[in-house]
Amino acid sequence: MNICIIGLGMLGITYGSILSDSDVNVICVDTDEETINRLTEGELPIYEPGLKALISASVSTGRLCFSTDIQKAIKKSEIIFITCEVPSNDHDFPDLRFMKPIAESIGNHITAYTTVVIKSTVPPGTCQIIKQTIQKILDRREVNISFDVISNPDFARKGSMIKDCLVPDMVVIGSDSEAAVERLKSVYDSLHVREENYMITDPQSAEMIKYGVNAFLATKLSFINEMALLCENANANIIDVSNGMGRDERIGTGYLEAGPGYGGSDLPKDSKALVEIATAYGEDFMVLKSAINANEKQKHKMVEKIKRTMGNLAGKTIGILGLSYKPETTDMREAPSIIIVKGLVSAGAKIRIYCPEGNQEAKWRFDNEKDVISYCDDVYEAAQDADALVLITSWREFRGIDQERVRGVMKDRFFFDFRNLFGDEPPKGFVYSGLGIPEREIK
Repeated sequence: MNICIIGLGMLGITYGSILSDSDVNVICVDTDEETINRLTEGELPIYEPGLKALISASVSTGRLCFSTDIQKAIKKSEIIFITCEVPSNDHDFPDLRFMKPIAESIGNHITAYTTVVIKSTVPPGTCQIIKQTIQKILDRREVNISFDVISNPDFARKGSMIKDCLVPDMVVIGSDSEAAVERLKSVYDSLHVREENYMITDPQSAEMIKYGVNAFLATKLSFINEMALLCENANANIIDVSNGMGRDERIGTGYLEAGPGYGGSDLPKDSKALVEIATAYGEDFMVLKSAINANEKQKHKMVEKIKRTMGNLAGKTIGILGLSYKPETTDMREAPSIIIVKGLVSAGAKIRIYCPEGNQEAKWRFDNEKDVISYCDDVYEAAQDADALVLITSWREFRGIDQERVRGVMKDRFFFDFRNLFGDEPPKGFVYSGLGIPEREIK
């Protein structure tokens, strides 16, 4: 089987590599020549654990290739996956400006029955829009070629993309064509997806499921983060509260770890988009609006917490541990670290930053603050002569730091743990401040 994947962000690259590793021929297409050249040379434009090795192995078999020639790729392929970016417009509504030209190219170049699969996160009704766009081109060509458009949203998480794609919790397929569903299932069957993991529905419901999942997770995170703020004032322990809530099977344990706020390319964008989608259909999504506002409040609350504990920050040096919105990714989009670092700089602090994979992206994000920011190669360099350390992202290596060595190079001993990485055993020798942990537990 020949498959074309159009759009080479994290999603497209990962799926292309995985599918080609399962005895399928895959052409990955993008208009960005630099991206194609880097991938052809074995370099990744993004960081994802294990992905570089997987791409190398797939390319070596000859089943995976990269190209800017969308015309050739479409003509050769029986199934086309659309994985392009769907940005938001100025009003946070999903914008299909990249997807519509792809649909036009498909209409211009297919020569036989083709299954078009939309994996990008798109608003309800997009499958119908893409189908109409393709059909208009075919009518203009005066050819009678059948095709189907399927919604097949992606649920893989950055930092575990390969695992999530290989062993998905569910595969949602939205289509009105039984034949198209079976054709797509044949692709996933090669990845050994179990029958009970398939969910077959209509295109509009499939499109809505992805927004519902991300918006609910965002709401759950905002809730537990606000609970952490309340716990600090009520002298309760958010770690115990989260564990207790999670034991209720109606709630579950996932996404109940308090933190400085959610970020990334999915939850913030999709939550705001769903609010606008609801508005377009005449509904006011009040719960989700509040979750979005609470998330922004949470990021600013972290700066307030540092100021409240340390007092005047003018002239103080603060070491930052972790910048990316979550471990195992370079992604800093909407990351809490952006608000926290900028807030500390505005308060007069000097910043020393270490993130295992995020330093490069930070340099352009903090270009206006570059005069007071230093980028470090490890935790100990970030802690050198610092008055405080602020742990923002829970990279695994932070758990194993030499606490005595860190304390020995610091000027003062404040330690803000905004992921409660050490909440069960606060590091000795520090003025330790977790999130949602009462004062009596600060060592």
